[in-house]
Amino acid sequence: MSSRFVVTVPLLLVAAATAAPAQAQDVGMEPSVAVIEMYLKGADAAAAPDYSRSIAFSLSSTGRYAVMERDEVASRFKAVLITPVRRLQMERLEAIERLVKEGDQLVYTDPKAAVDVLNRARNQLESIAEGLAANDRLRHEFLKTQMLLARSHLDSGNEPKASDVLREVIRIYGDQLEVTDRDYHPKMVKLFQKVKSQMGDERVAAMSVETTPPGCEVVLDGRPLPGETPREFKGLYAGIHHVQVRCGSRESMIRRVVLKRDATVHLVVDVGFENALTVEGGRLALAFEGTGEVAAYGVQYAAKFGSLVNADVVVLHGFAELGSRAELKARLVDVKKGIELRGAAVPAKTDVVTPSSVKKLVQVLAATEDVKVAAVPATSGGVSSSAPGAHRWYKSWLGWTLTGLGVGGLAAGGGLLGSYLSHRGNATGGWSASEIAEINAGRGQGVLDARQSEADKAITMRTGSVISFAAGGALLAGGIVVFVLAEKGMVNVRDDSSPATPRFAFTPAPIAGGGAMLGTFSF
Repeated sequence: MSSRFVVTVPLLLVAAATAAPAQAQDVGMEPSVAVIEMYLKGADAAAAPDYSRSIAFSLSSTGRYAVMERDEVASRFKAVLITPVRRLQMERLEAIERLVKEGDQLVYTDPKAAVDVLNRARNQLESIAEGLAANDRLRHEFLKTQMLLARSHLDSGNEPKASDVLREVIRIYGDQLEVTDRDYHPKMVKLFQKVKSQMGDERVAAMSVETTPPGCEVVLDGRPLPGETPREFKGLYAGIHHVQVRCGSRESMIRRVVLKRDATVHLVVDVGFENALTVEGGRLALAFEGTGEVAAYGVQYAAKFGSLVNADVVVLHGFAELGSRAELKARLVDVKKGIELRGAAVPAKTDVVTPSSVKKLVQVLAATEDVKVAAVPATSGGVSSSAPGAHRWYKSWLGWTLTGLGVGGLAAGGGLLGSYLSHRGNATGGWSASEIAEINAGRGQGVLDARQSEADKAITMRTGSVISFAAGGALLAGGIVVFVLAEKGMVNVRDDSSPATPRFAFTPAPIAGGGAMLGTFSF
């Protein structure tokens, strides 16, 4: 298996409700909420699962949501899809192999004892049955265990039980499996052929598979089936099977599928979505290649996940790195409509849960009329990073005043700079014809006095230019700062009725050889 926050950049998901949160809900009709993280591949956030739990608890505390427990979400998820086993716990597999080895030795000395040992090995292998469809080593060990178990039953005089084991082997490994005298006892080979012949009329199930994108390979119990999707596969054994779809480097989750006699099971697989899903290492998450994937598929995949676990709304949340700090972003997604209801972003730590960040986030996501926190407008792109009440900057009279003064100061500085260059040229340039004539006429002192006057003017213009540039630049920077603070709600802005009192005030302060800005802060 190969985002949105989650981005690294990890990202998180929480499922909530389709009803507008600002509306009152009937008793017992609270929308359901499930929580899932979102990550960007190659990046991590240690506290992401803890943030999921904290967000879910905080949403529950509002009394507006029926929060699904994390274990319940995972249970619903695993009832439909299984995460492919990537790196099995070596200790566990080695313990199973030791049981198989012990059973192998007992087959020849104590078949009944071998049955007990090999049954334990098989039970442990079946507990990670999803691995049989994705891991060749597990498939080998399971086949070896089953064949030894069948041999033990046969040697113990229990041919019906041995036949049942071989039936399961044939159903999983297919008719292509070779059982010959070279590897197995003649009695086992004979029984295997007998069971295989009896099962000839059981290949009456079928399965059709459609995928997004098309042209994918279908793997049944670890065996690639011929052809590419969309395709119908006939002549399959009825019973429980594990199905996976692979498209290049991407693979779907593993599905438990029950194939029935004389019936066709239809599967529709979104490989991109299932490739992003993961339930590994304590995570219940969507993982994306980058922020582009989050923007393109975040809402769509969140809605699909909510539908999968039968939740009403999903909140996609994860982290974005902003220089030395991180930002926890979340978006509330309507599962049924497949649209984003609102989004929020707050500064937060990635290695430990910060309660104030969670509180602020939930205030936005679960905003009601009596909560004075506006929601971030939904976007079709990545997780919205604007604070509530976005695009307030243009209403800031202080920002516009400082910006206007700054631009004026820079323009004045430019004019003074031009005058400085002109006077400096007059004072230091080569002698003009008129000046030479004056000097030859004995009036050289007047020429020198005129040049000195130009030099003095140049010095004055240079000082004025420096001060104008410094003050103008400071004023312009101050205006930009005020715009940013106004956008984030830290500076009051003018509304439609009257100007507001700013929390921040700036005053230009010219000093010798330059200029500065004096700031007044009120809280």
